[in-house]
Amino acid sequence: MTAALTVGHGHGHSHAPVAPPEVMAYLNGEPVLRELLDDRLAVLRAGDAACVLPRPDSREGRQLIRWVAQVVLTEQLCLDELRRRADAVPATRFGPAGEAEAVDGVEPVDGVGEPDPIDVSTAIAVGSITAAALAGSEAVRRVAALVTADVRIPAEQLAYAADVLGQEPPADPAVPVADWHRELLQSARLEAFARWLNAAMHDRVQLVHGLEHPGDSSQPDNLHRH
Repeated sequence: MTAALTVGHGHGHSHAPVAPPEVMAYLNGEPVLRELLDDRLAVLRAGDAACVLPRPDSREGRQLIRWVAQVVLTEQLCLDELRRRADAVPATRFGPAGEAEAVDGVEPVDGVGEPDPIDVSTAIAVGSITAAALAGSEAVRRVAALVTADVRIPAEQLAYAADVLGQEPPADPAVPVADWHRELLQSARLEAFARWLNAAMHDRVQLVHGLEHPGDSSQPDNLHRH
């Protein structure tokens, strides 16, 4: 059994520890198995885009592995968040994909306490890793909806935007009815989720040597070092 690691510095970009080959990272000090990453890479290289992917042993190929690792870790982090929230609400449990399940025969009630879903169509604005995780994982989308449910656009900002667009400001700033208001709110929610994700990664995830963040300037394959 692989020993747990005490998480001290989140990503640990500059001090990523050397881990056993079967470990891709540590979440809450516990190992995340490398097979999750290997399985995802195998699917990717067996897909339609295989012919345009870099060789695994090239610098670009290693960066792709790091990028995919970040997507997988984002998914695992969000599953961890759902488990934490399920513990806080005993009548709710979440399945592998983030869907609500019955606990002790108690079915979750559809629509009760459910946050509005977050629009992922423009998620690339907050980074390709977050966008890919949102697009591919119900658990990530659910957490994004949960942690941004209370995001609102300040009335002053709405009034300014309405004036610039030649529109009437909304009667209720909390209820978007116009497209421009919805777009502002979705953008704010995406940014709020990205901030939450960065903080949660820092607190709960420890990366390992060889699978550092692709943008980490201290790792040898970074393509934009200065």
